[in-house]
Amino acid sequence: MQRAASLMQLPALLSELGVPLDVVLAGTGVLSDELRPDTFIPYAAYLAILDNAAANTGREDIGLLLGNRQSIAALGPLGRVMCHAATLGEALSEFAAFQIGNSTGATVYLMQADRDVVLGYGIYDPAVHASVHVHDVVVAVGCKLVKELTLGSVVPEEVWLARPAPQDLKPYRSLGGMTVRFGQSHSGVVVGSAGLACRLPQGNATLHEAALTELAPDLAKARKSVAGLVRHELRHLLLTSRARMDDAAAHLGVHPRSLRRRLQEEGVTFEELKDEVRYAMARDLLRLGALSVTDIATTLDYSSASSFVHAFGRWSGISPAKWRKKTNSPASAPSN
Repeated sequence: MQRAASLMQLPALLSELGVPLDVVLAGTGVLSDELRPDTFIPYAAYLAILDNAAANTGREDIGLLLGNRQSIAALGPLGRVMCHAATLGEALSEFAAFQIGNSTGATVYLMQADRDVVLGYGIYDPAVHASVHVHDVVVAVGCKLVKELTLGSVVPEEVWLARPAPQDLKPYRSLGGMTVRFGQSHSGVVVGSAGLACRLPQGNATLHEAALTELAPDLAKARKSVAGLVRHELRHLLLTSRARMDDAAAHLGVHPRSLRRRLQEEGVTFEELKDEVRYAMARDLLRLGALSVTDIATTLDYSSASSFVHAFGRWSGISPAKWRKKTNSPASAPSN
């Protein structure tokens, strides 16, 4: 599920582009009156709306246009928690820790990259069809959040995108002029480590605590399923080659035996969840078309491309290369 607040700016944007909202919502199962800050829609429907918006407006930069209109208010209570944090680093850490309350189809995470930090985003919902536009949305939103939280004192140093480079790169100048790297293993914005110490203008311990209290009910609801929490963690742990049961348990603050028992109570094993997340990631990256099969195998923490090809064949019945060709990826498939 996805908090619909992230689409609140879409009706006005479509109106400016001369496209009725109902046309874009057609076939998604989402009604116009559901685009409210307090409602949630299926994550697959969220992606379908973005794709429909691009197709009906003819704007391949629709994700950037929408993302650039977002503000931290679109995050609801989580946005208020971030605004009143003491530093940018604390705000981004809380974004990653609590984002599951806003979406259970994709995850926000922080990863160390040399001396910098990547605020990353990855999809793990097995029901979705990859969309290049959501990657544009999230990096535009990431850039806006960093600038808004610090009133422009800190700006991202780079933008990474898992999507292939489009023909027209000019719209990406709207992100702020930083380097944009396409065809990456994941999407995100790179923030210099020095910027994380930036004191936030709206930092306030009392208001921060009040915002955390306001956020608690949504967070408790989203964290009810242990299997859901594990999926959420695995999406980024796989990128760091630390996706064992012990690693996931440490991130969730429980003993591995306790995690195994709780997953058994929900009728699933850790390895089944790991396979599910890997399969979702593989299909996303194969559809986007920017990475070779060998690079995808490395991204998914396989020891070799052949191990990944074997696993993908077990999941889908065909090889990754054949699956990519069958699903008509948006860019020509790279060779292995």
